[in-house]
Amino acid sequence: MPDPIDDLLQRMNLSDKVGQLNHPKGTGDETTGVGPVVVDIESRIRRGEVGLLGGGFEPDHLLELQRIAVEESPHGIPVMFSMDVIHGHRTIFPLPLALAGTWDSDLIRRTVRVAATEAAALGIAISWAPMLDVSRDARWGRCAESPGEDPVLGAMFARATVEAFQEGGVDRPDAVISCAKHFAGYGLSEAGRDYHAVDASPYRMHNVVLPPFKAAVDAGVGSVMVGFHDLAGIPCSAHRELLRDLLRDRWGFDGLIVSDHTAILELVHHGVAADLKEAAYLAFTAGIDADLVSEAYLRHLPELVAEGRVAEADVDAACRRVLRAKHRLGLFERPYRGLDDDDRRRAVTLTPGNRSLAREAAAKACVLLKNTGVLPLAREDSTIALVGPLADSRANMQGTWAVAARAEESVTALDGMRAAAGNRVRILHATGANIVDDPNQAARLDVFGETAPIDPRSPDEMIAEAVALAGQADVVVACVGEAKEHAGESSTRTDLGLPGSQRRLLQALHATGKPLVVVTMSGRPLALEWEDRHADAILHAWFGGSEAGNAVADLLFGIVNPSGKLAMSFPRTVGQCPVHYAEAPTGRPVDQIGVDVAGDDERDHDGRNVFRKFTTACRLEGPHTPLYPFGHGLGYSRFDYGPLALDKTALRGDGDTLEASVTVRNAGPVAGEEIVQLYIGDPVASRSRPVRELKGFRKIHLEPGEERRVSFRITVGDLRFWRADRLAEAEHVWEPGRFIIEVGASSRALSAAAVEWAAAESRP
Repeated sequence: MPDPIDDLLQRMNLSDKVGQLNHPKGTGDETTGVGPVVVDIESRIRRGEVGLLGGGFEPDHLLELQRIAVEESPHGIPVMFSMDVIHGHRTIFPLPLALAGTWDSDLIRRTVRVAATEAAALGIAISWAPMLDVSRDARWGRCAESPGEDPVLGAMFARATVEAFQEGGVDRPDAVISCAKHFAGYGLSEAGRDYHAVDASPYRMHNVVLPPFKAAVDAGVGSVMVGFHDLAGIPCSAHRELLRDLLRDRWGFDGLIVSDHTAILELVHHGVAADLKEAAYLAFTAGIDADLVSEAYLRHLPELVAEGRVAEADVDAACRRVLRAKHRLGLFERPYRGLDDDDRRRAVTLTPGNRSLAREAAAKACVLLKNTGVLPLAREDSTIALVGPLADSRANMQGTWAVAARAEESVTALDGMRAAAGNRVRILHATGANIVDDPNQAARLDVFGETAPIDPRSPDEMIAEAVALAGQADVVVACVGEAKEHAGESSTRTDLGLPGSQRRLLQALHATGKPLVVVTMSGRPLALEWEDRHADAILHAWFGGSEAGNAVADLLFGIVNPSGKLAMSFPRTVGQCPVHYAEAPTGRPVDQIGVDVAGDDERDHDGRNVFRKFTTACRLEGPHTPLYPFGHGLGYSRFDYGPLALDKTALRGDGDTLEASVTVRNAGPVAGEEIVQLYIGDPVASRSRPVRELKGFRKIHLEPGEERRVSFRITVGDLRFWRADRLAEAEHVWEPGRFIIEVGASSRALSAAAVEWAAAESRP
């Protein structure tokens, strides 16, 4: 039976093929200020110059554009509509960084299934998600979209997301093609400045950056988007070794490789291309199939083929990948994919079930950072002062990159608290502070609509109102943090404390002597040293999406027991960034060298000096460790860990296995979920290895008084690491020797034991 794609390609001329590689903007509006402005997209579709196009229009408009493609373009090839479906479509779920903190692949899958179903019902065929950039610098705004600092947790997130977007095959009416981005290393941008340079060794790339992307490829991801940044001097959009040698040849990826928005044009700004024609040549020969918005291919690929610099066979191969994606989607048979079915779209969008899942996910993503016992709040005969600029800010609940969201469909903390309290609890409300007081900052945050309004009253007047309400209350709940656009693309911060006069508000509330519960909302880790010292409880709620307010109320009143744990460490101060748990041991480790300073009596939670001269613990202002480490999270239960047990301490060869187990008991008064974490350290190796690395985890549910033995099966695969001098020539090795096995509740609360794992006996 003839291949329909072969038949189609034989009928297409070079211009037709190049047109399939073009993804222009759908409107004449400027976005980044870089790309060309497009007018009359309808005529361009008629000429066959559009292979992919951003969705986000009203369904009737998309329907008409697809009709033009199918009925009036040279070969009737349908357009593939794309969209950023990052953490929901119309039903918005918590930010990816928050979802990763559930450590729950099943929950993540369920949220992505809903997102895919809603997006597909609006004709979306490809989602620019998941974003898989390992991120260890809270200054970088796009950490909000990432699964956090750890490659193992990131790989779990990648598998769950890709499989959920594409579940059952992308030809299903409720599935879309998934796109892993940004390949690769974008999360390591210098100083957390978006779009900035990255200088990472192949060793670091393979051991830290690439595992989530490899997991996505292994899960069958249909597309990979290339990063904006340069990688050790070579922009990723022109990085042949990264895209062809590694992704295509070594990993065997045969899906679409797409540029980011105007990234091919930006090769000129990077200084590696003299003009747009040279940029098109560099990007295409590096391996990028589809050009988003730059129009470099449309303008210059035919000329490059005529000059013999680009082979038409390579254009055919790229066009084939675009056509094959459309064929897999079933677009040739069903080009309208839901656009012509209003009833179905209404039936699957923002349903009660979707909202219920959003509420569950938002509650499980929140992390209880601190609690002295003030939480959960009483649900009867009490008065609560609910204050802060985010207590009733509907525009901010969705968080960044919720492009199809509607603010009016979100639930605020005030809504949720009033609904949960009913008539039994009196809720008093005051704004208390602006998110920011600087009009210039407010303008930057309001770029996609007002999210940081500035009250006409002075900060002192607003604080005074909140303090007056606190005087009438039994407990104060302060909802503070960022505006949603403090995080996301092109949103770098160099101060990770609460912006504006919000800390002044907390200081005034603390001075009242009333119990103070702080609910922080943000798209990144915040620096909360003052809050940690003075608040009675801190609940980090991130931005929870459509049901954020109900989820916060569920947690504060104890209707739901907090279970989230951090996917990214919280620094004490911005000066520590980047900070993460999997640090290299360095030549001056705090536990092996150095001297204590006479007269310095500041100690850590283990009773050791926080400052130690001539070691890495040399931060003059205080502890060098994160305030809240990776994996940290409390609940209303108390989980007691028994001693770590190993079934053996001497092992040999590739075929041996080790069982590490620990008994966990719920010693608290309520049922709860605990995330038991396994870490392994390799103290002596041919490369300096991190002190510990996450290797596995188990999420368990325990009733009060219940205990469970949690076991991990460890193989040589868990001991391997990558040795690499070139990106495309890495070796996955394990080296016999001593290994440290650690199990516990976070990357800082661990029990440890050592094993010796020898090489297999050599045969005579």
